[in-house]
Amino acid sequence: MKTIFIKTFLALTFSLIAQLAIAQTTIKGTVVDENNDPVPGVNIIVQGTTDGVAADFNGNFTLTTEATLPFNIEVSSVGFGSQVINVSSADQDISISLASGTKLDEMVVTASRRPERVQDSPASVSVLSSDEISNSPYVQDPTAALQNIPGVKIQQQSANSINIEMRAGDGVFGTSTFAMLDYRYLVTPSAGSFLSYQTGLSNLDIQQIEVVRGPAGALYGPNVTSGVVHFISKSPIDYPGTTAETWAGSQSNFGGAFRHAEANSDGTFGWKVNVRYNRGDEFGLDPVADADQIALLNTEIREPILSRDGVIDEAASFSSAENIIQDQHDLDPDGDGNPLLDNYEQYSANLHMEFRPSDSTTGKIAAGMANGNGLFFNSQGPGVTQGYDYWVQANIRTGRWFANAYYNFNDGGGQYAPTFLYATGLRQQAIRNSLEAQVQYNFELEALNTEFTAGFDYRNNASESNGTLYGRNDGNDDFAIAGGYIQGTTKLSDKLSMIFTGRYDKINFVDEGKFAPRFAITYKANPRHTFRASYSQATF
Repeated sequence: MKTIFIKTFLALTFSLIAQLAIAQTTIKGTVVDENNDPVPGVNIIVQGTTDGVAADFNGNFTLTTEATLPFNIEVSSVGFGSQVINVSSADQDISISLASGTKLDEMVVTASRRPERVQDSPASVSVLSSDEISNSPYVQDPTAALQNIPGVKIQQQSANSINIEMRAGDGVFGTSTFAMLDYRYLVTPSAGSFLSYQTGLSNLDIQQIEVVRGPAGALYGPNVTSGVVHFISKSPIDYPGTTAETWAGSQSNFGGAFRHAEANSDGTFGWKVNVRYNRGDEFGLDPVADADQIALLNTEIREPILSRDGVIDEAASFSSAENIIQDQHDLDPDGDGNPLLDNYEQYSANLHMEFRPSDSTTGKIAAGMANGNGLFFNSQGPGVTQGYDYWVQANIRTGRWFANAYYNFNDGGGQYAPTFLYATGLRQQAIRNSLEAQVQYNFELEALNTEFTAGFDYRNNASESNGTLYGRNDGNDDFAIAGGYIQGTTKLSDKLSMIFTGRYDKINFVDEGKFAPRFAITYKANPRHTFRASYSQATF
């Protein structure tokens, strides 16, 4: 009886081992590039499973899987297009040649203010594509999609407020990063703040985001000390159709967006409209745990009273109950002891028209508005900023010429939607606007084997606070910048290029102008690797 049991046990054991051995398949292969050079670190994954392996330094790999033959393996690596290979037998000869990925041929316009390939740019550029943006989980605010980009720091100041910072800066109110949408500066006029909830950005309408790291003052002017983030929207001619999305999440967050675009049959005219809405609850203070912090906050908003010389009369402003703003004066209507903003709401709409009479000419006219409120934090403590932001823009690219102009106005909030600091409770009238014009021309000098880009920019920021911010200096605070630049790209060889840039800016209230240079050498070792060395100086 004992012998029979042992024989039965051994038979079952060997049977199971045999089945496991049969169930496992081991395949081997090699991965090379177009030049037949090995590609190390390539990911090889059996589709539909978690079985995978990375190629070694010589591009060789050995993969063991329990998947039943035949199956597919997906081969992918940064900088290359992915491939799917069908494996029908364990002894199959798997030799894979990867082609350079499309991202290496992607065109960018931000690093040199003209179209060029990513690999040829004089600065380090990262690109978020339309597919990456649409598949991003950051639907509430497209700005948050940048948090996985190397060198970019996303500051989540509140549930509704996000700031962008890069290499050179780390402020919680202003930013040293130059944020644009289709060459329109997104930092709110005069304040120098990036108010993400008043940008009107929508995932549905972003074609790509270009991030240029490092100082870019030589091309974009003063205060561009840490980098450029350029949101580029979808053309209604190239991206027609109707798209809608909605979302909901924690803190009662709810919102939606809609995009509709049409184009005529010959592709010479198109138009699009974007609408977006979002609301939710803010981060809150605990009345018990945060009692000391809450005690420093005012619970009422008061209208500031100005003396004859245009300076706020602080005593009168705090003592006169007649000047308390009606309907919006109580910051703690529910009586929970926390006067901080406890919810937010934002909405935006814009309309674009595009004209493309020929392959060399494209013109655009656009206008929009955005409304939003949110918390901000600076050296004077927390506050709330809100209001309407309006803009209108027109640009044209024809042949070697590019011209762009826009006007931006922000009302800074009114009596019934005030901007204020919690430390004082006084309403601040932050009315501001910006007018900008840009002209650029590209040309070549064959004798020097050099391509040039030259341009002129003008920006005029103006603000009006009725004495609440600038006191007696109101009306004398216009901030105008005029600057010109020229950039040359010289091909020293098939792989080596030299890029040199110079810009001169003059600010209206500073007697002396400022020169900002940039110099870069790029060596394109192969289609996948470019080495850059650069020197930049930005005016601040």
